[in-house]
Amino acid sequence: MLKRTFSGIIFVSILISAILLDSLTFYILFFFCMLVAIYEFQKLSKHKNYYLYALGIISYLFSEKSILILKNHFDIAYDIKSEFASSLIYVLIFMYFIFVLYKKTDKSPFTELGSFILTYAYTITPFIIMIRIPFCNVAQTYHATTFLGVIILVWSTDTFAYLTGKNIGKHKLFERVSPNKTIEGFIGGMIFTLVTAWVLSIYFTQLSTTKWIGLSLVVSIFGCIGDLVESLFKRSANIKDSGSLIPGHGGILDRFDSLIFASPFVYFYLNLIS
Repeated sequence: MLKRTFSGIIFVSILISAILLDSLTFYILFFFCMLVAIYEFQKLSKHKNYYLYALGIISYLFSEKSILILKNHFDIAYDIKSEFASSLIYVLIFMYFIFVLYKKTDKSPFTELGSFILTYAYTITPFIIMIRIPFCNVAQTYHATTFLGVIILVWSTDTFAYLTGKNIGKHKLFERVSPNKTIEGFIGGMIFTLVTAWVLSIYFTQLSTTKWIGLSLVVSIFGCIGDLVESLFKRSANIKDSGSLIPGHGGILDRFDSLIFASPFVYFYLNLIS
């Protein structure tokens, strides 16, 4: 228990410090989180592919907000158009189809390419989207508290869903995938997260109270689905945790499962209200 508490405090401290300190520290931390996520998911799927690391690095470094962050901090003179960066990623993804064509293996190409695309979609794309979230404002400047607020809403949903479900939960939410999750826990987590959003709106004023409450609903709903999706993967792989990076808490996929799935919806919502 002490080990779990200590590692949790260190993890939370590093995460919050990196977000609040600067856009570069935020950027670097989530870059390494993405690499760990790729490693953990390949262990889950039992599909090792080093090409995905290279593709993940290039996709992350060539993303629009990546170029902006690096230019702001290192005074990089060159500029890369987002259209060129996107076309490069598409070419690199489809190059793997050529590798599979000439690769001598007993695996079905559907299995090979399916694992490849799924890993990219689940462990690379969400982290590229995450580094865009703090810039979702009219001026497109880095607002650390926007992303920190999303993190707090995720933690609120997870914590209060667990506490509510443990104390009054009776009706299973999705027993086939996660036997311990209950409908009461889901509702309790959502209600307390609405309250958390109201508190956040008092201190993080870049969004109005109504917008924070809307964001809390997005996080609660899709964060819960993300938790279930990760449970589905782990149940299929017959393992309890995706990794052991954070003692007592599992790996990056265990800690970020809700955020990974919710991030595209959060990004869409923030762009919609901006």
